[in-house]
Amino acid sequence: QNALFIYNPFSGDMPDKDDIIASICDHLSNYELWKTTGEKDREKIKKLVKDGDYELILVGGGDGTIKMVAEALEGKKIKLLPIPFGSANGLATCLGLETWEDSLASLQAGSTIAMDLLDVNGQVSLHLADFGLNAGMIKKFEEKDERGMASYFKSSLSSLFEIKPYSFKIGLAGREENVEAKMLIVANGSKYGTGATINPGSRMDDGIFEIIVLNPNGFQDWLELTYGVMREDISGLDFVQVWSTDQVEIVNLTRAPFHVDGEIVEPNENVSIRVREDKVKMYWNPDNLD
Repeated sequence: QNALFIYNPFSGDMPDKDDIIASICDHLSNYELWKTTGEKDREKIKKLVKDGDYELILVGGGDGTIKMVAEALEGKKIKLLPIPFGSANGLATCLGLETWEDSLASLQAGSTIAMDLLDVNGQVSLHLADFGLNAGMIKKFEEKDERGMASYFKSSLSSLFEIKPYSFKIGLAGREENVEAKMLIVANGSKYGTGATINPGSRMDDGIFEIIVLNPNGFQDWLELTYGVMREDISGLDFVQVWSTDQVEIVNLTRAPFHVDGEIVEPNENVSIRVREDKVKMYWNPDNLD
């Protein structure tokens, strides 16, 4: 296939990234290699896609890099192969691509999925967006300008001691729900980059997504939530609410911190979310999701 390999040299903390890139390129017969710089990457990628004649684009990076490329490929026939180079590779994890070897295996097997894209106030979301605790953790992580999972977990531990419920108004199919939540999750995918399953049984190609409200109160609730996430079943917990929908209006009444696919977004009071009409064809490894 005529391929373009886009990679982010700054993502994650992999000391042998250059060697991995060389190993991946050994499996490609006709390719171009292009790296992001942090300067107008989104515009440059759109131009590359428009001017090139590619059948396949490989993306080595985290969720942000993959999202930039997915936006350029929306509605096109070009296939996208994520390669998990980020600190917390949420989308790749949802697709069963936990290592670069998984990505190559998916390419060789030809396994693809026509993946839904969510529209969040005009911007694309691929797998998970959320309000509250996790977004606050990501914000702390970014403010410290650190990389790697160890730094991410340090930020999460400090956030646990500052947790408080936030207030939301959720508009769903002609009805309105008022909720208090430590976290409100908009889930197209099933897993966070850490591997934690927050939306078990979901599909990324079914035309719907889930709204998940988590409001644990006290140490016992946190233990039950942790156990539920580990066994991939949070149903039955009285501090969890879940709705499936193809569009929702969320009023962020107390301006909870908010992220989309790992990137902090200015916490607007009104957030409109829907499934976009066009999809992106992604390689995946469904055997890793059994």
